[in-house]
Amino acid sequence: MEAKETAVDDQDATEEEEIDLAPVHEILDSFPSRNRRYLIPILQKVQLVYRYLPDKALLLLMGALELTRAEIFGVISFYPGLLTTEPGKYIIKLCYGTACFVKGANIIANKIHETYHIHPGDTDETKLFTLQTASCLGNCGAAPMALVGEDTHGTIDPEKSIELLSEYKLEDESEQQTEEAASE
Repeated sequence: MEAKETAVDDQDATEEEEIDLAPVHEILDSFPSRNRRYLIPILQKVQLVYRYLPDKALLLLMGALELTRAEIFGVISFYPGLLTTEPGKYIIKLCYGTACFVKGANIIANKIHETYHIHPGDTDETKLFTLQTASCLGNCGAAPMALVGEDTHGTIDPEKSIELLSEYKLEDESEQQTEEAASE
């Protein structure tokens, strides 16, 4: 069992080492100075590059901006849009505002949990979906509603929510056709 755990640890370390930090250096150089007042826009730009904030990038930022781990994570933990773990290909933002909740947002969340085994803040094993909740998505007339990736879905029938999500795939059909043609 220890060998298996060590193999997993080695794999995680290898994945972490593969991160190219050149974009972080470019982002730091794009600001007038390496000052903590630029922390939030720097974090946002780093997240645009990697889709989340990798630990190695945060370590580099801590050194460059002379911040402690507590200081940088104090900011990250305050803003729910800043992610410290790699999200799924599609982020599901499920509205939990009053209108959406009354019309079944909690039923949708339960169905997502039953099918994909994720709660808000989690990513499924295949890295297809990350589930997040929002206090309000500003479209109460279309309750319950959710954003899946960049797609907006309103008046979702809670009983058909999984059917709606089944339209989303890890690979696009064009990518699959290219791979299938290459393997023939």
